[in-house]
Amino acid sequence: MAFRLVTNSGNVVDPAVINMYASGVVKNGQAVDFLRTGGAGVAPTVSTSTTTAVFGVALDYAQGASDVQVRVLPFSNDQLWEVDCANAASTAQIGLRHALSASDRAVIHNTATDVTATGIFLAVAMTGLTTGSGKLIGRVISNMSPQTQNSTTFI
Repeated sequence: MAFRLVTNSGNVVDPAVINMYASGVVKNGQAVDFLRTGGAGVAPTVSTSTTTAVFGVALDYAQGASDVQVRVLPFSNDQLWEVDCANAASTAQIGLRHALSASDRAVIHNTATDVTATGIFLAVAMTGLTTGSGKLIGRVISNMSPQTQNSTTFI
């Protein structure tokens, strides 16, 4: 299933999808990193991706050089995502930061230990069974996410 957007709040209900140039093999439903050099756009994430690199979820498949565009749904702080897990989901994983799986960029490597350096996914709930088909719900921690604005002004 990969990443599935559960909710998107704020003033704009529909999430913004943007076209980005892709580098490498970018797959539908998998997270992508923003390339800060070379003008290549986005590339597949790796298990060592950090909050300063992870950018969004690709909605298309692309392979090859950076002359092909893919649609990307950027992560924002007010989105909740449901993700597949590399290990059996457990309530002990709620409230912890998890890294991406080393073998599949569409899966969270969920453990009962908080991951600081590469923990890009903060789990807030669990859905499904604890026998391997469970999923975690949470938000992607990205320093590239636009900050959500409070629509209420206090005077």
